[in-house]
Amino acid sequence: MATAISLLGNLPINPLKFQGKSFRFKLITISLLAFLVRLLYVIFVEKGDPLNGDAFYYHHASRLLVDGLGFVEPYRYIFGGAQELLFLEEPSYLTETSNQSLPVGHTEPTAGHPPLWVILLAFPVLIGLDSILIQQIFSALIGSMGVFAIGWAAREIINEKSGLIAAGIASIYAFLWLNDGLLMSETLVIPIVAIAVGLSARLYNKNSLCLLITFGVVGGLAVLTRAEFIIVIPFLALPILRNSNQTLKKRLTRYFLVGIIVASVLAPWVVRNLIQFEEPVLLSNGSGILLAQTNCEATYFGDKQGYWEYLCGLPQPVGKDGKPTDESIRDKEYRSRGIEYATEHKGRLFGHVIPKRVARLWGFYSPLEQLRADKLVEGRNFSLSLIGLFQYYSLIPLSIFGLIKLKAKKKPLLPILTIPAITTLLAAISMGTTRYRVSAEISIIILSSFGIQFFFEKLRSFRVNRNQISVSVSEVEKC
Repeated sequence: MATAISLLGNLPINPLKFQGKSFRFKLITISLLAFLVRLLYVIFVEKGDPLNGDAFYYHHASRLLVDGLGFVEPYRYIFGGAQELLFLEEPSYLTETSNQSLPVGHTEPTAGHPPLWVILLAFPVLIGLDSILIQQIFSALIGSMGVFAIGWAAREIINEKSGLIAAGIASIYAFLWLNDGLLMSETLVIPIVAIAVGLSARLYNKNSLCLLITFGVVGGLAVLTRAEFIIVIPFLALPILRNSNQTLKKRLTRYFLVGIIVASVLAPWVVRNLIQFEEPVLLSNGSGILLAQTNCEATYFGDKQGYWEYLCGLPQPVGKDGKPTDESIRDKEYRSRGIEYATEHKGRLFGHVIPKRVARLWGFYSPLEQLRADKLVEGRNFSLSLIGLFQYYSLIPLSIFGLIKLKAKKKPLLPILTIPAITTLLAAISMGTTRYRVSAEISIIILSSFGIQFFFEKLRSFRVNRNQISVSVSEVEKC
């Protein structure tokens, strides 16, 4: 035994010395390993693969931003009128409109997605590193920061052991790092949401002005990454109202102060949208087309129930004069299409579609079909997605067990449960898909970390008790 310990001391990375390192050192080490996992995935799996859907949008939007064109719609700029035919197997399906006569290089402002991910992807482009591979490596770096943020958030909510376990899970959890090579905004969602959750937990113990400002800024950045987080932030800020050491007036003042800070972060983007578009636009123009593509024949009665169908967004709307319109007017028309169809099929919506949307989100309705759809739409590697699905199913019981034990210890549950609850609500009114679950998976990982910690501590306690019994028996025998 002594020889084994002396050999360990000569290793380049000494596990015995590592055990005595600080939490931060351990968390950074895990995050570096997470970056290595993501880097290998990018180089050996995603390198050279074409970008699909939103990833194509983000990559080219970032390049156009650096070119000085601002936030312009990349599909219409690159393909002109042909963009409407890109994903059609049979072009004759589409009714001919003036949209198809748009020239290549057509510029029009866009708010199809909130801007933060495009802005971040523009940084390597700004210094001349504008290839897809460089942006994928940059995305992998941000993904590894997400691992650090998850570990930190788990420590804030539970303890350091759970923090390290959570970071370890996040470092190898496929449904997190698959996004990094695809240039999807979910890569940025992970660190920002994890930080917001950790700060929300910290608000239970203190709400200094510095903490409130930090939380407000992070909340604003979360909304600039995914618009739906405008619903999440008010719930994560609720711990401010629980401080019994302050008067109700002071608590309400601090709560609304967070709202003012969030609004201040959003203000430049909101003002830009109100100036650029004909119809009022606050955060994004994406909700209308989503409603149209998720409320139609194929998603209510066909083989894509609870999902979306690209064809349901065609033909793209034109103005009353038959000419192309700006994005906000198109989105308004899309919204009308979707709401009209949903209104006409209320029974089907509530009895079949919404349950299937939620079941799709949580991987309990046609999970393999969903992974195949992810490959087709987003370019996700199917085999790696299967690994992710297996990991996800393994974490579910652990997270439920961790939730039960956390509740027994009276730990703050609001920061952890808010994200899954609102994610479920959003899926119910839109669609269920694997990547929509990513923010909720942060909570699953944190809860699972405590479940694993609890099991290991019980196992260690059992072994100690067994050894003590063995020692007692041997001593009795000697007597």
